[in-house]
Amino acid sequence: MTRLELFLDLVFVYAFLSVTDLMAENFRIEGLFQGVLVVLLLWRCWSSYTLLGNVVRLDRGFMRPLIFGLAATILLIGIATPVIFTDRPGGLFGPMIFVVAFLLAQSSALLILTYTVSDRTRRPLLRAWLPFSGGAILLLSGALLPRHLPSDVDGGSVQLALFFAATAVDFIGVRALGTGTWRIVSVPHWAERHRLVMLIALGETIISIGTSRGLIGDPPITWSVIAGSALSLVVVAVLWWRYFDIAGFAAEQALEQRPAATRSRLGRDAHTVLHVVMIVGLVLTALGLKRALSSVEPDTAHRWDLLSALVLYGGVLVYLLGQVALERRTIRLLGRSPLLGIVLVTALVPIAVRLPAVGAVGLLAAILTSMVLADLTVFRRRHHVLHRQAAQAAVRAATSGVTPKELFLDLVVVYTFIQVTVLMTRHPTGVGVVQALAVLSVLWVAWSLYTQVGNVLRSESIPVRLSALLVVALTLTIGIAIPQAFDVVPDGLPGPLIVVICYITLRMLHLTALLVLSRDRIPRAQLLRAGVPNVAALVLLVFAALASSRPHAPAGLSQLVAGLWLAAIVVDLAGGYLVVRRFWQVTSAKHWTDRYALIILIALGEAVISAGVAVFGRPISWSVIVAVATSMALLATLWWAYFDTDAIVAEHVMRDRARNQRVALARDAYTYLHLPMIIGLMLLAFGLRRTLDVVSDPSGPARDPLGYALLFAGVVVYLLANQAFWWRIQHEIRWVRATGILLVAILAPATNRLPPLWALTILTAVTAAVIMIDSRRAGELRRRLHEPPPSTILTDVRPVNPVR
Repeated sequence: MTRLELFLDLVFVYAFLSVTDLMAENFRIEGLFQGVLVVLLLWRCWSSYTLLGNVVRLDRGFMRPLIFGLAATILLIGIATPVIFTDRPGGLFGPMIFVVAFLLAQSSALLILTYTVSDRTRRPLLRAWLPFSGGAILLLSGALLPRHLPSDVDGGSVQLALFFAATAVDFIGVRALGTGTWRIVSVPHWAERHRLVMLIALGETIISIGTSRGLIGDPPITWSVIAGSALSLVVVAVLWWRYFDIAGFAAEQALEQRPAATRSRLGRDAHTVLHVVMIVGLVLTALGLKRALSSVEPDTAHRWDLLSALVLYGGVLVYLLGQVALERRTIRLLGRSPLLGIVLVTALVPIAVRLPAVGAVGLLAAILTSMVLADLTVFRRRHHVLHRQAAQAAVRAATSGVTPKELFLDLVVVYTFIQVTVLMTRHPTGVGVVQALAVLSVLWVAWSLYTQVGNVLRSESIPVRLSALLVVALTLTIGIAIPQAFDVVPDGLPGPLIVVICYITLRMLHLTALLVLSRDRIPRAQLLRAGVPNVAALVLLVFAALASSRPHAPAGLSQLVAGLWLAAIVVDLAGGYLVVRRFWQVTSAKHWTDRYALIILIALGEAVISAGVAVFGRPISWSVIVAVATSMALLATLWWAYFDTDAIVAEHVMRDRARNQRVALARDAYTYLHLPMIIGLMLLAFGLRRTLDVVSDPSGPARDPLGYALLFAGVVVYLLANQAFWWRIQHEIRWVRATGILLVAILAPATNRLPPLWALTILTAVTAAVIMIDSRRAGELRRRLHEPPPSTILTDVRPVNPVR
């Protein structure tokens, strides 16, 4: 799978979040039904482009701008989700925006498939237009008809019925046409795309846990919040464990073993149909956990009711049923632990509905944990049989690329990046921005250290998985406390201490892993001496946290805290620079470069989410649509600046370097120079959020000076760091980009008095022009590279379709 498809999937994260928010705002049976319908429509859109990506390389020729346009369309779908069934005055007609955007995305996939396939395949494929056309008519009718019905007719029910009919026609029609209209070209690509969308749905669940109490205000962090979040993470972790332990890889291996004639039918049943069942279960689970964690305090306990408990337990039940059906359809065996889970979840629902929110989540976590324990004890033999069925695909995934546990951690990193932006939003001053970047820097140090461990430790053993889940739990807790990393909220636990204690625990776990991995290679005394700068940095952070946690701190103490944080970051980064060459290894250049490419994608995805959050729930005007499209164009340009040639060349250089040179390059070009790129994208995310907030709210202030400044600063910092990265790997300055950086810096004061939308448009146009000119100048380099080697994030063995 290409990195462009990964970028597209991160936009779907926002779309799934919008569905959860839709159901949360309209929390009744009708609202749940509406949310499930939207999930099914999103799934049809996603699966169409998964099929397209299985046939055509989406990162070639005119496909790139088309996919970026699709990403903007999916973002618009997510923004329009709250008004799909209840239009809001003051803007364009919400249901029609959703329907038109959805039909545009679907029809584009069908048009490209029809154009690119061979003449022999084109005729059967044309039949796929029949269910699409029927569904399109019903969707358009559902959007338009309720406005023209008599007042005594329930227009909402009519709209819901028409949307349901459209979804049924689409799904049933595609199944009735059979698999003659499409073929799976690459089994690894097809299976990995579906495994990744499961991770995305799990990531959406994690973000729902973290944002359950909203992104506005400073609600106190209590022991109930931490306990509820920890138990919720256990629920999500077990669901992740069960799928990536067997089911996901078993489905891939079953597809590989099937002859081509029957492979597509199995792919349709096991992936297109049964995976959407599990996705629906995860969305309902996310909604249930969101309701539970927003009800943990005494003054909000009334929100936890019968329907909330049924949604939470019902979502897990739907997920487990889908997984059992998947294993039965692919390997003709039934896992006993999911059946045990189904029985226990069903039997204990009457007890769960009588418990408070934390108790109900704890009971569910205990049920799911018993499934894992049963696999390791009483069901051990059957579990080993199932493991053997998926062994080949699982081993390939664990040894050739970024592993599921690393991707699971990165999904929590998405949430922490969101919280960094929230910290800037809650403290929209220069000091608040510096504080947010300080937290981002220490998170970066921890992430990069665990990336180094993952590059050496290629294991999926139970102790390694449990350690990874502990790291995920600590990172999630840090994320929850980030908005209060420098403040004490009354009636709550001290946020600064929560952040620092969890961070110290993360670093101690890393030091333990380093001692274990290096015990036969490096004397322990040398390792301990190398850890002195790290310990010094942690001590400085402890003093900073203690100073910040004072309830009535003197005014001058904030400068001391800032100084301690800055000193800790400098000591940590400088100490790492001095000792890394002796103690680091980069055993796989492909894994290393893919990990950092993925974190760039995650930061770009967070910027997408920030843009969507800024206009979510607001009336959708033409200005909002233009601003969303312009924001996506800007992010697409920055994606192009890194992934067009830089990431590929850097991977080749890393692969060709000897050990010491490779370690030095990994340290300089990746660990250190990718940090300012991430900082630039975080500043840009904040700037986009503030700019789109102004554009979408005509009654508010006409300008946001800080957001405007950081919008331009984010682009400048990102492009400067990108230029430094290129110089480190190629020892070359690209003068076109250097001139472009200077031009963007000049534009910041020059466009200061323009309306925000005009300033954003000019910034996007200039940045895109600079990158495109430089890209054309690099045409010879691109031709010498030919085609980038398949990403080790996902194996891709498709033949390249000649679409240019």
